[in-house]
Amino acid sequence: MNLALPEVNDDILPLFATQGYLGQTVLVLFTIGIIAAAFSNSDSALTAMTTSVCVDLLRTDRDVEEVALRRRGKVHITLSVILVFFICLVEALNSKSVIDAIYIIASYTYGPLLGMFAFGLFTRRRTRDRWVPFIAVASPILCYALDRFAMQSYGYKFGYELLMLNGMLTFAGMYALSSKELKNKEHGNIKC
Repeated sequence: MNLALPEVNDDILPLFATQGYLGQTVLVLFTIGIIAAAFSNSDSALTAMTTSVCVDLLRTDRDVEEVALRRRGKVHITLSVILVFFICLVEALNSKSVIDAIYIIASYTYGPLLGMFAFGLFTRRRTRDRWVPFIAVASPILCYALDRFAMQSYGYKFGYELLMLNGMLTFAGMYALSSKELKNKEHGNIKC
């Protein structure tokens, strides 16, 4: 079978499913599956965002039920419009595949979490808690600056390794600003 693969990796599976290469049954099941997954994911995301905005920001749990219901409806519709806007914006601006864009965003957002997790897992040092948010914000900013510098100076563009670099910078920052007191649940903190 001599097929020209699509330029965008995200179009490979739809090509096989919709062009009849896998049969009509697969086409129907593929379409149903895509629709079900899309509705499930968007419904979950909108419900979570609506709940977060209403309960955490607007404090609708303190309102009379009728007022809270109206506010939740307005928030839900507003968030739906915003979500559709961002979906259209990503589609219009994104020159890479969707998966690449997600991994790059995750590299910046999950890197500090990875670094904090590794620090807690592999060390017994005591953190200075007030510095952790600053480290978690500084690490992605430093990664972005390093990415731009590497591109301008050497022509190198960071990819998925940004996640590891971001995590290592967070780990190093937490290590540098931690004390040698060991964490010990039974005996409190122990000086080294």
